[in-house]
Amino acid sequence: MNCGSALANKCPNCDAGLPADARYCMHCGHALQIVSQDDQARLARLTAVTPELLAQKIRSSDYLTGERRIVTVLMIDVVGSTSLAESVGGESWSQIMNGIFDRIAPVIYQYEGTIAHVLGDAMMTFFGAPVAHEDDPVRAVHAALDVIELAEAYAREVKKEHDIDFNMRACLNTGMVIIGRIGDDLKYEFNAMGGAVNLAARIKFAAQPMTVLVSEFTHRFVAPFFQLEDKGGIDVKGRKDPVQVFSVGSQKKIPDQARGLLGLTSPMVGRDDELAILNQLGDAVRAGLGRGVIIAGEPGLGKTRLIREWKSKTKKGSRVDDGCTWIDGRCLSYGHRLAYHLVIDLIHSSIGVHGTDDEDEIKCKLEHFIKKLFAQDSHEVYPFIGHLMGLDLDEASERIISTLDSRALQNQYAVALRKLLHRISSRKPLIVVLEDLHWADPSSIDLFVKLLPLANEVPVLFCLITRLDRDSPGWKLILGAREILGGSLTEIELHALTNADSRQLVANLLRIEALPVDVRKHILEKAEGNPFFVEEVIRMLIDRGAIVRQNGNWIAGKDIDSVEIPDNLQGLLTARIDQLPEDIRHTLRVASVIGREFPLQVLEKVLNKERSG
Repeated sequence: MNCGSALANKCPNCDAGLPADARYCMHCGHALQIVSQDDQARLARLTAVTPELLAQKIRSSDYLTGERRIVTVLMIDVVGSTSLAESVGGESWSQIMNGIFDRIAPVIYQYEGTIAHVLGDAMMTFFGAPVAHEDDPVRAVHAALDVIELAEAYAREVKKEHDIDFNMRACLNTGMVIIGRIGDDLKYEFNAMGGAVNLAARIKFAAQPMTVLVSEFTHRFVAPFFQLEDKGGIDVKGRKDPVQVFSVGSQKKIPDQARGLLGLTSPMVGRDDELAILNQLGDAVRAGLGRGVIIAGEPGLGKTRLIREWKSKTKKGSRVDDGCTWIDGRCLSYGHRLAYHLVIDLIHSSIGVHGTDDEDEIKCKLEHFIKKLFAQDSHEVYPFIGHLMGLDLDEASERIISTLDSRALQNQYAVALRKLLHRISSRKPLIVVLEDLHWADPSSIDLFVKLLPLANEVPVLFCLITRLDRDSPGWKLILGAREILGGSLTEIELHALTNADSRQLVANLLRIEALPVDVRKHILEKAEGNPFFVEEVIRMLIDRGAIVRQNGNWIAGKDIDSVEIPDNLQGLLTARIDQLPEDIRHTLRVASVIGREFPLQVLEKVLNKERSG
């Protein structure tokens, strides 16, 4: 209307050029809708119920404007919505969509995803922006599976009331976006790069109703944790090769190793002293003494690998060879609001529960385990452990629980778990491994503080594994261990590998010491002594052809100077940066623009000029 220039009409799904009056894409069939007032109102209503803690994190990310972020896009939509809407009428359809979106939003927020966009029957959510976590793709798949589960229940209600078959599908892709301004209402702008959003929307045409589909770009992050079925490749406009897609089944009973390189292994390096300390502690508990150990260190330094090596050396592949009972509890990265989730995971480990066991199987295992330990006295323990785990109890157990108020019940949880650990350790020395305490929920930490005195009474070793996050709820357990256990406590802090150890790790992984000097130098500089970083940099270099195998040897391929930080590390580092105070984040951004190394005076001058200007 101003200059007479023709305005291009493009499909928002596959980016194909279209005639100006097209209502549907001729290439992918996508409906060419615009965001309506109803969509805007629906998005405003959904963002308004964002949990306060998540809302604070989103608002504190306002500095992100214009920043690139790797996100996992979760696209959720209704299958065949046009015909369904016509059959029930506009008003009823609007109520149906409001109902399902109101149920989906809490699931997204539980895993600290954000709702980026609502358009008709579709909701687009981001995991990784504005709030980042190191495991955003895994969180997104968990959310997608939960959404489909609640959609199946909702579909039965819709069928009963409206007599229509209501189906949804969830599709995920991982890629880059640029985050724009974040409003006071928590809505934010974004600009997708490289077709990240479009691909998530495009693969939905390969998804069956009530299923979850992930692209190859998400697959590599989530494959260790979920059962995935290869559905082949789909052609996507603008991409030379078909994009591989995978259907998500259930969560794996025992996850595969998430870190490390497939086909490349190395003995543990640089941790001989720490391993010797753990072996001595194991000898002490086998001799009948109680002990505690704290293993602390930054992400990627090998805390979990150290524990795995310790177990393998002492147990020789068997849970009983070393004369100890081992039980493990691991915190979930999104579990800080899940009451007692660490305690429950420890109980699951004790009784042999797997992730796919249903409630009846869990109840059966718990009943058998407690009866075996306590015989006729099982009623003193079972009702409280079962209630803590959220199980449906028998009438006798329910009567016991009903007589207690919340404070008394919490005390009984601690008493029952104390009796449980005491009885286990009376049969064999007990090693209790608690991992990722920096993600622990406060209720679990309060309970474990009450259990620490057991180490002064029975042969139990509490192994507390955490990052150096002193502001986390889990740090209370570290302080409690120092106070309660005193001289029975050992502290191990892991540090970066020396240059010689890092070089040895690279040589072990690539099975060759004579790696080209510039290649090895590049790996060591990027990794800075962090074993996980070493592995991920090598993985990236192999994936991108910077290191290639030729005649059984690894040689330099493409120019490695142009290779960026691996996606796995981007998520980890971004999540860590997001946790910093706002002024420190700003200083870090300014420093990143100046360069990798610079005199402190240069940074001070830039910041001072910025303040004065």
